Amino acid sequence: MDTERRLNKIKKDLKGASRIMEKASDEIFNQDISNYPIFVVAKEPLNLGIMLANPASLKSSWNLYISTLEEFSAKNLIRQERINEFRKIYKDPEDFYCLFVIEELGSKFAFIPID
Repeated sequence: MDTERRLNKIKKDLKGASRIMEKASDEIFNQDISNYPIFVVAKEPLNLGIMLANPASLKSSWNLYISTLEEFSAKNLIRQERINEFRKIYKDPEDFYCLFVIEELGSKFAFIPID
């Protein structure tokens, strides 16, 4: 499956979590935790961020977590010298969710529009 189709499938799978994603993102901003919330999507349970939804609640095969750029940096998932580069590509969180998708073939960042 190509990247665009996989991303559309993930977006569809996360449709039911949009309310919880919005609330989690708002909390990150309202509590001045970060200006860079990151939603982690993985099929396997992780020790990263805070779990928002499991596959059963999403009715999919994904686990959903909320994390931040700061946690990614602290855990060396984004190297210190790449943080400014990440900030430049980070899209407006009022309009887009930043996803970090972990799959069998690797992991990558993606930005999906907020509906």
